[in-house]
Amino acid sequence: MLHNMRLTIGSKIVLGYLIIVIFLGASIFVLSDRISSLEKEIDFIVEHDIEVHNLTNQIEKHVLDMETGQRGFALTGDDRYLIPYTDGQANWQKDFSNLHELIADNPDQQNRLEEIKANIEEWIDTAGESVVAMKKANDNEGVLQFFMEDPGKKIVDQMRSQLADFRSTEKSLTQKRVDELDQKNADFKNVLYIVLALVIVLSITVGVVISKSIVNTIREVVHAISDIASSEGNLRSKRIVVRTKDEVRDLGEATNRLLENHERQSWLQTSTGDVAISYQGISHINPLAEAFITKMAHLVNASYGVFYLRKGDKLHKTASFAASGTDMGASVFNMGEGMVGQCAVEKRTIVMEAIPDDHVKITTGLGQSAPRSILIFPVEYEGELEGVIELASLEAFTPIQLKLVDQARSTLGIAMNNVLAQMEVKRLLEESQAMSEELQVQTEELKAQSDELLSQQDEMKASNEALKLSEERLQRQQEELEKNNMELSNRTEQVEAHMRKIEEIKDEIEKQNFMLEKQASDLQSASKYKSEFLANMSHELRTPLNSLLILSEILMGNKEGNLNEKQVDFARTIHSSGNDLLHLIDDILDLSKVEAGQMKVELEPVILEEIKETLQRSFEPLAAKKGIEFHIEMEQGLPHSLHTDVQRVQQILKNLLSNAFKFTSQGSVTLQVTRTNHQQPFSEMSQGGWTAFSVTDTGIGISMDKKDVIFQAFQQADGSTNRKYGGTGLGLTISRELAGLIGGYIDFKSQEGTGSTFTLYVPETPVLPEASGIQEAAAAQEAVIPGVPSSSSSSEEVLATDIELSDPDLLTVSEMEDDREHIKPGDRILLIIEDDIHFAKILLDIVRAHKFKGIVALKGDRGLALAHTYKPDAIMLDIQLPVIDGWTILERLKQQPDLRHIPVHVISVVDEPQQGLSMGAMAYLKKPANKNQIEGALAHIETFVDRDLKRLLIVEDDVILRSSMVELIGHDDVIITAVSTGAEALRELGREHFDCMVLDLGLADITGFELLDRIRQTKHLQQLPIIIYTGKELDMKEEIELKKYAESIIIKNVKSQERLFDETALFLHRVEANLPEDRRNLLRKLYNNEDAFEGKRILLVEDDIRNIFSLVSVLESYKLNVVFTENGREALEMLQKDHNFDLVLMDIMMPEMDGYETMKAIREIPQFDKLPIIALTAKAMKEDRQRCIDAGASDYITKPIDVEKLLSLLKVWLYT
Repeated sequence: MLHNMRLTIGSKIVLGYLIIVIFLGASIFVLSDRISSLEKEIDFIVEHDIEVHNLTNQIEKHVLDMETGQRGFALTGDDRYLIPYTDGQANWQKDFSNLHELIADNPDQQNRLEEIKANIEEWIDTAGESVVAMKKANDNEGVLQFFMEDPGKKIVDQMRSQLADFRSTEKSLTQKRVDELDQKNADFKNVLYIVLALVIVLSITVGVVISKSIVNTIREVVHAISDIASSEGNLRSKRIVVRTKDEVRDLGEATNRLLENHERQSWLQTSTGDVAISYQGISHINPLAEAFITKMAHLVNASYGVFYLRKGDKLHKTASFAASGTDMGASVFNMGEGMVGQCAVEKRTIVMEAIPDDHVKITTGLGQSAPRSILIFPVEYEGELEGVIELASLEAFTPIQLKLVDQARSTLGIAMNNVLAQMEVKRLLEESQAMSEELQVQTEELKAQSDELLSQQDEMKASNEALKLSEERLQRQQEELEKNNMELSNRTEQVEAHMRKIEEIKDEIEKQNFMLEKQASDLQSASKYKSEFLANMSHELRTPLNSLLILSEILMGNKEGNLNEKQVDFARTIHSSGNDLLHLIDDILDLSKVEAGQMKVELEPVILEEIKETLQRSFEPLAAKKGIEFHIEMEQGLPHSLHTDVQRVQQILKNLLSNAFKFTSQGSVTLQVTRTNHQQPFSEMSQGGWTAFSVTDTGIGISMDKKDVIFQAFQQADGSTNRKYGGTGLGLTISRELAGLIGGYIDFKSQEGTGSTFTLYVPETPVLPEASGIQEAAAAQEAVIPGVPSSSSSSEEVLATDIELSDPDLLTVSEMEDDREHIKPGDRILLIIEDDIHFAKILLDIVRAHKFKGIVALKGDRGLALAHTYKPDAIMLDIQLPVIDGWTILERLKQQPDLRHIPVHVISVVDEPQQGLSMGAMAYLKKPANKNQIEGALAHIETFVDRDLKRLLIVEDDVILRSSMVELIGHDDVIITAVSTGAEALRELGREHFDCMVLDLGLADITGFELLDRIRQTKHLQQLPIIIYTGKELDMKEEIELKKYAESIIIKNVKSQERLFDETALFLHRVEANLPEDRRNLLRKLYNNEDAFEGKRILLVEDDIRNIFSLVSVLESYKLNVVFTENGREALEMLQKDHNFDLVLMDIMMPEMDGYETMKAIREIPQFDKLPIIALTAKAMKEDRQRCIDAGASDYITKPIDVEKLLSLLKVWLYT
């Protein structure tokens, strides 16, 4: 039956189990019913019979209690003995009723119970109540008389006998029920055994039937396979036949297909071998072609075939199979002509099925027939075409025949190449013999020509003398040309003077309009200039305050013990007041920076849990001190992180929490973080939802009519002179401005006397407006900085002059006493370049305490000269210095081979740590810095100086390139760790300290950008120098993003290895003199500017002819080819005409089209998206550099231009 059903093996097994399960289910149902019936009977015995016995005993007990109470009262007259009597009288009736109800199914027992009841009532009437009444009446005689006769005892004895009979009857009934239950239990066991036996028999039966239907079929398949295996390779007539319709049948069919495939492969191998054997021993191409076309035609059942041999650019018919005299095909084909020529061009097999009637006919003795299918295939050897073969058949070519053709043509190519090579060798041998004879003749002729050549050399000597005279004439012509150039320069100056007069007239005409516009601009800019002034006062305010804080901290420590407690308190007060003043300055500067548009927003992932932990650490001690409860509540469902500026968010929350604690004397302060998606007033500022930070206090509260006042600068809700709470009133103003800066806002609600709630709404994915940048303060002129020449003063001043480092005044003049006169061989020297003499003295004392000899320079030029002279072990550098600023010093130090290894630690109020690190500084500390921070900086320097071995981490997924990088950089002064994945890099960074890292962006597990994000989120890795070394083409957005993280970006090319070695040497502070000779030569070659720039083309865009002359003169001296234009429009036209520029130098202030517009227009042209552009401008504002970068500049340099810095930038961008 199962053979005829369409059931799979799985279905058969499931069917068998289903039958067993159904039968088991029915059996379980019957057994469960029987078990339930038994349980009910057991429950009846337990609940009914036991209760009957208990109630019977209770009734007897109550009667005995009444009798005991009656006798006790009769003897003593004490009412206490009546309690058992009265209780028993009340309780026996209740138990009697319950018992009577339980035995309602047994009338005989109910009758006995009624008799017992009558006896009890009789005893109560006869003995109980009468004796109690007599005793209460003090009739002791009557009581005595009663007990002498004692009729009640007879009644009680009778009642006891009746109760005994009653219990005996109940016991008999219970025993009967138990016996019936035992019998039913025995019957149930028998039924259970029968059911189990039936289940076992059924399971065995089902299993046997199903397994038999499967096993028998498989046995048939195995038997058939055994027959096939014993057939000794003759598989054509052997096939497996399966009658079932299940997986076994599929197995049989699959085996049959395997046999068929094996037969095809066997035929394919045999046929390929036969083809190869057919042309063995043939040494000429024509017999080879005949043998192949004949053999192949037989194998693929072709009825016609042609062999075309390639000779140059043509295909010649060389051999054929079954060809007739009336063939229509051509004997010669050009490459690409017809299907034969096209097959030769494409080098692929072509199969044609629908053959037109006008094609070649296959001829037999009986007639002619049109082919059904045509096969055209090329013959190649090592990618070179040798020939084309065309076959025609009356049947369609099968896939196995096509595969045979494909395999056979590769062996044919090898055979053809061998035969043709033999033919060529034979031809060359014949030619060689002919040429040997001809060479002998030419040798004789050559001897005659040699004699003639000697006479010609004498004539050449006379010609050289004439050439020298020609060179002298050329030199005189060059001198005349220089005179003409001088005259041209004078004429240019006259033209400029004339142009100035025209400009003066034009200025006079427009003067009135300009004055009106200026007045309007002044009114709009007055507030902004005030804010800019305050923002740029940071150095002047913080520098003296920095000295005050450090000195007071030293006094507070009282290490020498020469201060009394009161004096230490004075120092503590000075330090505390200085910190308060610092916070006030920070608040004012923050407000002014926001108003001036100078406040930066750095968006990054911010983890909410980290904000919570930071705020808890900051405010829990304050809450404990004031006795106020402090809670931070995080709502369920909050995002893990926000994309915002963590510094600004924490600053706002700290301001709000500080206010809450200030105005709350008792109760609590709570920060609640929730998520809200409802429409906000600034919903366009977020692409997603909003996260709300609500600070709630139980303080004094604020009247709602003062809502606008509290957000104004220097305003408080209580503005009186005798107010209770101090402060500047800047906190909420700054918080509101910062909230707007990150795309959020602040709202509040309050009730005077009960507390306030301030809520900061932060967008989870902010949509900030495009950065407007900082507008130029003067659009028509470039800024003049005190002490720095104006760019327009003279043509010579556009290029900064170098410092005469050997000037004795720079080396001998010391503004303060230092250790330069006491330096001995082996001393550790630290150079301090700091313009604040008080702070310099503090640094000098700390440096001496760390066993360094300290040298101090209060000006930049002197610091640079001292560095060249003393070659210190380390340098502490300020940025804002007179004469030469810190950036220039740092850059020049890193350009000098004998100084670039010196570690430089920057300590400055300028907040540009990434720029300092990218220029080669080892670390960056922002002023004001306390004594602990300076001690930490000195400890860092000590560790670096004392450690001879530096550690480098290389992250590169290409094993060959990774090995070559290790080989390039490796030496005995550096330990290199090379890894291939981001996970390995993070593990190594967590395990070891590294001085530098080289990173490829294309990693197997994570991208380089993700790895950089994780590194910069780790605090101790934030100042790790990182060099990007990648072959990836970076777009402008990626380049800007990488510059936030990496100190250098190197694109892999022919010059990249030299740059990689140079950059790693810079950040590892390797001493060039200790490097191998070949590495020193590599660095010298890299810094040879003339060789580096030769042949490079520069487009200079500058409107001042004097600046053009200066820059062109300098650049051409380094073999650079310079083309210039005078405004942005001309520059665009030049680039459209001539695309072959390597770099653009772009001035910013120009007529018609300024530098910003020009750079944006250049970047909009796709082919110039990667063209390096260096902006040239006056240092008008702090944010000027970022504005240039946003407009499309690759880098930025300020006027007056430092030639060394310009050459360094050119070197970077021309080879990046």
